[in-house]
Amino acid sequence: MIKGKLPGGALASMLLLTAAPVQAQSAEDFYRGKNITLLVGSGAGGSYGLYARLINEFMPKYIPGNPSIIVRFTGGQSGGLDVANLMHNTVQPDGLTMAMTQQTIVMHQVLQPQYAKYDAREWYWLGNMSPIRNMLLVWHTAKAQSVEQAKNVEVVIGATGPSSPTSIVPRMLNKLAGTKFKLVMGYKGVADLDLAMRRGEIEGRGASWVSAQTGLANEIAEKKVRAIVFASRTREPTAPDVPTLAEVMPTEDGKRVANFLAAESDFGRSVFLPPRTPADRAAVLRKAFEAAMKDEGLLAMAAKMKISIEPVSGDTLAAITREVVATPKEILELAK
Repeated sequence: MIKGKLPGGALASMLLLTAAPVQAQSAEDFYRGKNITLLVGSGAGGSYGLYARLINEFMPKYIPGNPSIIVRFTGGQSGGLDVANLMHNTVQPDGLTMAMTQQTIVMHQVLQPQYAKYDAREWYWLGNMSPIRNMLLVWHTAKAQSVEQAKNVEVVIGATGPSSPTSIVPRMLNKLAGTKFKLVMGYKGVADLDLAMRRGEIEGRGASWVSAQTGLANEIAEKKVRAIVFASRTREPTAPDVPTLAEVMPTEDGKRVANFLAAESDFGRSVFLPPRTPADRAAVLRKAFEAAMKDEGLLAMAAKMKISIEPVSGDTLAAITREVVATPKEILELAK
C-alpha cells in the first residue's frame, strides 16, 4: 500500500504510537498481521515512487509472516534530512520501520552536521536497489546547452531545497567552475520540476538520471532535454558523451571535491533500518530485501518501468559510509 505525504510531526507521532514493543519471539510470529512502514524522503513522483512500489509489492512475500508494507512519502525539500533524523532519533527500532531517502544523506552528515542529527554508521543497511547518477539537464531552449556555455549566460534551474541533489550540482558548478546558474528553490519534487520546465518557468533541473529517463522519456527521445554533466565517478553508459563533474572542474581542488560528492551515486536507492533494531529482525529484513532484488516479477516490472536493478549489499554500503565519514578535513572544507 502506498500512502500520500504526512506532516513530519504527525508522522513521528504515528510511528511512536503504533510501534509494537520489542519482545522475544520468532520473526514469523512477530511479523504476522503487522504493517511495516517504508518512509521515503521524497515526493511521490519520480524514480523514488517507482522503486518504493517494487519494495511494496515484492518484498513482503519474503518476510516470514507476510506482513504488509505501507509506503509514506515525506517530500524531498530538505534533501531527506527529516527522514534521516526521524529514523535515528524518533522511530522505535522494532523492525517495523524502514527508510529510503536521498542518496546525499551520508555526505550531509559530514557537510551539514548542524542539521544532520544522526550517524549513518549506526544504521543497518538492507541494501541498495541500484546506483543512481545525479546530473544536471537543460531544456532545449535554455540559453546554455553545456557547462562551458553556462559560464557566460544565466540559466534558471529549479530545485527542491539546499540539501537536495537538485541544487547541489548547480551550486557546486557556480562556486568551483564559474557557471551562472540561477536557482529557484521550493519545488516539491522532480514531477513538479518537470512540469515547471515544460511551462517555461525554469530552464533545467538536477536530480537522478533515472528520474529523467522515467519522467522525461519523450522529451529525451525528442531531444527537448539534454544532460550536460553527471555527478558520478564514471560516465553514464546511456549518455557516454556527457562529462562527469570532475571532468569539467578547472582546478585540482574542484576535481577532489567533485570526486568526494560523487560517492553519493553509490547509495542510489538504498534502504536502511534505525540503530538498535534487533539483530534477528534486521537480518530477516535484509534477507527478504536481497531475495526481492532477484525476484523475476520485480525484475520484469523494473524493466517495464525502465529503471535499473543493480543491487549493492548492505555490508558494502556500510563500508562506503565509514569511508565517507572519514573523509579528510581539507576535502570537507572545500566541499562546504
